[in-house]
Amino acid sequence: MNRRPAIVIGLPVYNEEAALPKLLDRLEALRDKLGEPPRVVFVDDGSTDRTAAIVERFSATYPCAVRIAHPTNRGLGAAMQTMLAYVVRHYGDADVLVTLDADNTHNPALIPAMVDKLRDERLELVIASRFAPGGRELGLSLRRKLYSRGARLFFKLLFPIPRITDYSSGFRAYSVALLRRAYREYDGALVTTGGFACTAEIAARLAKIGVKAGECPLVLEYHLKEGRSKMNVRRTVAGYFRLLRAVKAPSAPAETERPAGLLERQGESGA
Repeated sequence: MNRRPAIVIGLPVYNEEAALPKLLDRLEALRDKLGEPPRVVFVDDGSTDRTAAIVERFSATYPCAVRIAHPTNRGLGAAMQTMLAYVVRHYGDADVLVTLDADNTHNPALIPAMVDKLRDERLELVIASRFAPGGRELGLSLRRKLYSRGARLFFKLLFPIPRITDYSSGFRAYSVALLRRAYREYDGALVTTGGFACTAEIAARLAKIGVKAGECPLVLEYHLKEGRSKMNVRRTVAGYFRLLRAVKAPSAPAETERPAGLLERQGESGA
């Protein structure tokens, strides 16, 4: 019996005990809008606070929730690599992965519109963009706004994707078929950057192999962020420049370890 295509929500988390309760309440509210509970995959990147306990309590009552734990903090890039590898291995081509930040700056209420756009327009990628008509940024400093616009121009010039304006937004809906194709193209090393530059790296690598993409307007609610930002702007900018060489050589041996058995189980469904 064929199952209904799944919606998988991917959450990389690191010391998010202050933000997670509100975010998880918002995810619970999506059940009626999506028609079924979405699957949730947490990648806990070595949290030292109560993040693990909060996730485990949620997983005990919420169907189809999975927690993957890194024993130590390895950075957002490693968390994303772990998450994408898990989804490619356990879900089918018709399924959809939605990634978003766990600090409440991304409103999960936008997820149904993103998934509908992906499916209705037969896209492979939908990015929630601050720069799309109707998008904006709330509570962001002038310095961060200038940084975001500089990154936008940098990637638009060097790794253009038609109809995409926001390369550093991590709020995205991917078709699993696209991710599987990208993993095959890059021999399992879709993410090689350790820090926050990984979101732009993924977009740049997809640009190199060709992707049918679109955007939904995002109101970035930075004023709702709990705690201090974990992003080091200088380090992230340096990571962007390192991508110039890395992304132009997709067939070169990658530093990131290829997930075992990643492409061998293409027809496997999510648990």
